[in-house]
Amino acid sequence: MWNAAFRFLRKCCYELSTTEVLGMQPPLPPEAVRELVCSCLHRDPVAADLRCSLFVAAAQNYKRDSLLRPFPPRYISGDNKDFEELLADVHSLPGVRELVRLRPREGDHHLALTHWILSSKSFAVKTLQKDEYAKLCNLTENEGISAPVPDFLFALEYCDQMNARFEKMREGRDIFYAFHGSRLENFHSIIHNGLHCHLNKNSVFGEGTYLTSDLSMAVLYSPHSSGWRESLLGPLLSCVALCEVIDHPDVKCQVKKKDSETIDRQRSRAKNSEGGDVPEKYFVVTNNQLLRVKYLLVYSQRRHLSRRSRSTSWLLRHHFAIMMSLYLLLLIFIGAFNSNTFVSFWNRLFR
Repeated sequence: MWNAAFRFLRKCCYELSTTEVLGMQPPLPPEAVRELVCSCLHRDPVAADLRCSLFVAAAQNYKRDSLLRPFPPRYISGDNKDFEELLADVHSLPGVRELVRLRPREGDHHLALTHWILSSKSFAVKTLQKDEYAKLCNLTENEGISAPVPDFLFALEYCDQMNARFEKMREGRDIFYAFHGSRLENFHSIIHNGLHCHLNKNSVFGEGTYLTSDLSMAVLYSPHSSGWRESLLGPLLSCVALCEVIDHPDVKCQVKKKDSETIDRQRSRAKNSEGGDVPEKYFVVTNNQLLRVKYLLVYSQRRHLSRRSRSTSWLLRHHFAIMMSLYLLLLIFIGAFNSNTFVSFWNRLFR
């Protein structure tokens, strides 16, 4: 049943990606694009919203030229990228609820952009229920005591070709899971291209992609950033990747030798490390083919602000009654301590 559902989801992704994937195939008619986009938005609007949010976050960033990998071909003319036209469409892009209500011949350029954003031959994004969070924590042995619970969970499901490539690289080795924190604008490229160790400028413990089994540490590297203002998830998001990692010698970490209690020194230090051995709960992956993003944990600042605002608004609505109650309590205490009877009782009680 699960395999059948995944095949259907992947088939829909293939349908979405039949046009403009490399800019070599002729574009589909607007009616076909509309039908494909609406089908995807109806099937999993939250996952579609996430992909739009990640794209918009990258497009709005001043590093957009390097962050938008891949880049939508419809905004390329010769060797030039038309960022002005792209940003105009991004800033006016309707939310997913409005996109499905567009009338025929209305918003064709927005639908074409959304169609491209949701297109992928290699993977699909699926929304998970929040009760899956406990299972994800078990994958990393993360107790989750100090880590915030994500507001949204997503799974990346890869096509057969990508799975076969990963299994070939695995060669029967064990798999473990670890978290990777990064800024929101990086995730459009991350989900399409993977985590590239050569892009990581952090070399304290050597060159490579840094991961941790402690979610609370990964969150520190994923600050809330501006995403898509029309997003169902919220305009300010933070994203953490939960990665599937092959237990290979090129993954540097604190691990014991086989059939021994001593640390394997060949695996505890990465190349060009300035800080010595890799600390516990950390991993430095020096070969990007040894890992892939499997899940995304998304935090929405709007949801947390709304909870605080509800508490604040209750205090504001009842501030007069609260102040009067506190004033009466103060008068009662003052009167009580001025009473000889109460003072005598107090002294006998705590003598």
